[in-house]
Amino acid sequence: MGLMKVKKVVYEGAKNHFKSKEFDKNIIIVEGDNGTGKSTFCNLIYFALGGEVPIFRRNNDKRHDEITKDSNNYVDLYLSLNDASYLLRRYVGDNDITVIPYERVVKKISSENGKQVLDERVEFNLLEEETKIYPINRGKVKFIFSDWILKELGISVVELLHGYNTFKINISDLMRLIYHDQQPNPEGIFKKPDTNSTYVSDSELVRKAIFELLIGKAYSEYYDSIVEEKKLAKDKNLAKEVVKEYTSLADNIRKDGEAKNASFLQKDILDKEAQIEKLHSARLAFKRNRTNSNTINQDIESCKSELIESELKLSRLKENLVSSLDERYKLKVVRDASVSEIKRIKKVIFSHDQLNLFTSDTCPYCLSPVDRAEGHCVCGASIEEGQYERFFYTSQEYKDILKSKLKAMATIKMAYDHCDTEVREIKSKIENVEKKSRALHEKLTTILGKVDEIVDIESLNDIDDKILQLREDVANLNRSLEIELKIEKFHKKYDLISKKAKNAELKRKELEVKAQQDVASKVNAFSIKYDELMKKTLPDCRSAKISLDNYLPSINDGLYRETSSLVSIRLMYFITLMHLALSDKSVTFPKFLLIDTPETAGIELEHLVNCIAQLEELKNYGVDFQVIITTGLNKYPASLKENRILFMPNKQRENMLLKEKKYKSYS
Repeated sequence: MGLMKVKKVVYEGAKNHFKSKEFDKNIIIVEGDNGTGKSTFCNLIYFALGGEVPIFRRNNDKRHDEITKDSNNYVDLYLSLNDASYLLRRYVGDNDITVIPYERVVKKISSENGKQVLDERVEFNLLEEETKIYPINRGKVKFIFSDWILKELGISVVELLHGYNTFKINISDLMRLIYHDQQPNPEGIFKKPDTNSTYVSDSELVRKAIFELLIGKAYSEYYDSIVEEKKLAKDKNLAKEVVKEYTSLADNIRKDGEAKNASFLQKDILDKEAQIEKLHSARLAFKRNRTNSNTINQDIESCKSELIESELKLSRLKENLVSSLDERYKLKVVRDASVSEIKRIKKVIFSHDQLNLFTSDTCPYCLSPVDRAEGHCVCGASIEEGQYERFFYTSQEYKDILKSKLKAMATIKMAYDHCDTEVREIKSKIENVEKKSRALHEKLTTILGKVDEIVDIESLNDIDDKILQLREDVANLNRSLEIELKIEKFHKKYDLISKKAKNAELKRKELEVKAQQDVASKVNAFSIKYDELMKKTLPDCRSAKISLDNYLPSINDGLYRETSSLVSIRLMYFITLMHLALSDKSVTFPKFLLIDTPETAGIELEHLVNCIAQLEELKNYGVDFQVIITTGLNKYPASLKENRILFMPNKQRENMLLKEKKYKSYS
């Protein structure tokens, strides 16, 4: 799968600077005395990869003086991802990373006659026209630096469902099993999360997901399928509600009539239109056969024409009324949903204000208020206030959300009131037209009373009444047909989404089984290699394995408790991940390890050197990889001496990692 390798590290500031050699070996050794900058070297790499390094922040209680007191300073990380090369530049205090592709060019320096190559110089030519800038934090941005680098490495960007929220796995999360940071008492395997809050980012769900995503593609596909299944289930419920609402509307229009589908409604419309045509023909024939017309007959025809026009107008108004009532009903549904949501937010604000739950000033155990000093956790540790906002909402933030919802509610209410006004206006027009129709009926009755040929006029009136009734029937059928066609359309959409949702469910179950089988196989392979490494590095280790439940190690069936063994337990875990990646192409671990001075917890020098010596076995696979490890003076195997690219023997200024810039003075 993916391969990540650091080729060069550069730090540049107004006061200090550092530039490494080009890394051309699989195992890179950085050797130095305590306090010379070994951890700083690792932190520069981690910082350039989007990680959070608290001591690089100028407002942190514990600060790196050379970096925080510097200005206009940044880290350049020359990185290769598979076959592509990139320069990553991140300024200190900034949350954006500039990505610039580059080409490695070797220039040969020849003798004057050009026959002999005297030297070679490597240059990195930046392709600045292809520069991209990515934010580190997700916020409202859809595509961030983490998404870019994970895509380059062939690792899926997955969402985890945590309660009612989703949590996207970032590169900084995966680095918790790639960056073996220095811990005074390394009781855990994972590097601690960047954020000070461990409510979500350090949950067992997230830790398991990190391991699963790094050991195989199967779990990436499985997590993607969960998100897709949830999305389609939501779409399915929405489509079902739409079908239900339109079916209810069709029942209201049909009243007591028989339910018919679009095909039968179209047939009924054609039949009634044919009847209207026949009645029109009969009416014309009847008029031709009548006696000579007179003024009264003209009045009758005029009155009837007005009456027909009035009845048609009434039919159109009723059709418009149905449409407006439908629109008002939809707005009412949206308004009621908004009212419910605003009530829920008000309850949250009330609960939050009254109980003050899950805030930065509340004890997470007893939920009592804590008088917390600004810039410090309830436990007293230094924190950055801004980091809380990822997991807490203040009352003000909830009130801002409420204001937004109220503003949206006002817009919905305005639309509803406008629609309601339109309904009342249409009803008023219908009332006026009906009043006019009654007047025309009375007028026609009066005129007909003056006509001698009563039988003839009544026959004509019967024909007209039948035509009007048929026209009204056709108008109602057309409305029913329009709604029925929409119902059929929404039914098809619902059936399609239901099918997709079912397929997504089946796919998720299939991928779940596949992922479980895959992880079981990988855990077994991991345990075999881990057992081998632990027995090589821990004299009294009789068995070592990791649990299928949480992927954490168990030494001697959980009975082993020696503190000095913690370095070996943790370091061999990371090295085993590398073994797994080199031996199995399906493992997504990027074949890169960053290890910072693994000599804590009172480990003896002999055992430490033996632990580091296990890295040499990684070369046997014949697969490209990179391990960057910092260690103390002579605290690594002599066989790796040629892999040392940086040596800091003491704390003299010229031997420190960051060198002070020297400026020439001109007098």
